[in-house]
Amino acid sequence: MRDSIDSKLVTRFSEWLLKYIPEFRYQTKEPRIAEIGGDAGFRRYYRVNSQPTRIGVISPPEKENNLEFVQIANLLRDNGVAVPKIFAVCFEKGFLLVEDFGDTTFFEALKTSNSDALYDQAEKSLFKMQQIYPSEIGLLTYDLEKVLDELALFEAWFLKAKLGIPSSEIPSEILRECFQKLIDNFNEQPQAFVHRDYHSRNIMVKQDKSLGVIDFQDALIGPITYDLVSLYRDCYLRLDQDYIRRKLLNYKDRLELKKVIPRVSNKTFERWFDLTGLQRHLKVLGIFSRLAIRDQKTAYLRDIPLVMTYVRLILDRYDEFSLLQEWIEKCVYPALQKQT
Repeated sequence: MRDSIDSKLVTRFSEWLLKYIPEFRYQTKEPRIAEIGGDAGFRRYYRVNSQPTRIGVISPPEKENNLEFVQIANLLRDNGVAVPKIFAVCFEKGFLLVEDFGDTTFFEALKTSNSDALYDQAEKSLFKMQQIYPSEIGLLTYDLEKVLDELALFEAWFLKAKLGIPSSEIPSEILRECFQKLIDNFNEQPQAFVHRDYHSRNIMVKQDKSLGVIDFQDALIGPITYDLVSLYRDCYLRLDQDYIRRKLLNYKDRLELKKVIPRVSNKTFERWFDLTGLQRHLKVLGIFSRLAIRDQKTAYLRDIPLVMTYVRLILDRYDEFSLLQEWIEKCVYPALQKQT
């Protein structure tokens, strides 16, 4: 479970903020901070009533890599991606003061705005990230160890902890064969900057209607289709499959035109996308289960059925996963239905 933030820490945090906001420092306005919703990590976010408002962040240094957050923020901003400006940071205490992008997420904006225009904007930001030369990034790679660690979450937290399926009933060899195909698929693709959570809750629609990108601190160098999966097979909303295919192949053409990737067939690019999505969604089933069971963040349980829908979609689409598909349909999906 995420550690609680005690009142003394919040007081020290408030005092630290006063040093960097002039109207508070000179006592021309009474400072107030109000906690706002955060992400699935250990950070706490507070809106500060400055003019303009700012966001204060308590990011425990023993749990979060704040230096990497700052470095990636600078990298993205230098390459034209709208990320929050960082006004002050104390690495020792894990305190940050950053730009406020408001409360309107991409997810919320889709309910009332032109969705195609929003996705076009999101693609433009993603395209800027993917044009950053990997050799200049200095990030870790999405290597074999990390992929396997993520896939292990599916078995440990979703199959065993959530669904209660015993080890003896899990077809380990079939899972290993599937995982190997997913690893090979990662390695086959051109490598680029990967945000890793580029979805509708981590893209903000600012007051001027432009988009801002947040929660990028876990970025790596990895497969070119990873963030496209996060965007178009979003774990929090479902898009029409024909629409996804059209957007995906149009984006592929842009990548080829700008020589970000070599020319490949549509079939190859779609397979990259589908299998990358399968890896991501197996991992997410484990993560959402862990958040609910270990961290008591049960709201994520309501998103598991959609993620399972994505898994079943791809397993059914590719004959090479027929054995895993049969087991999922026979044992896993019925067990999940009993809980939902």
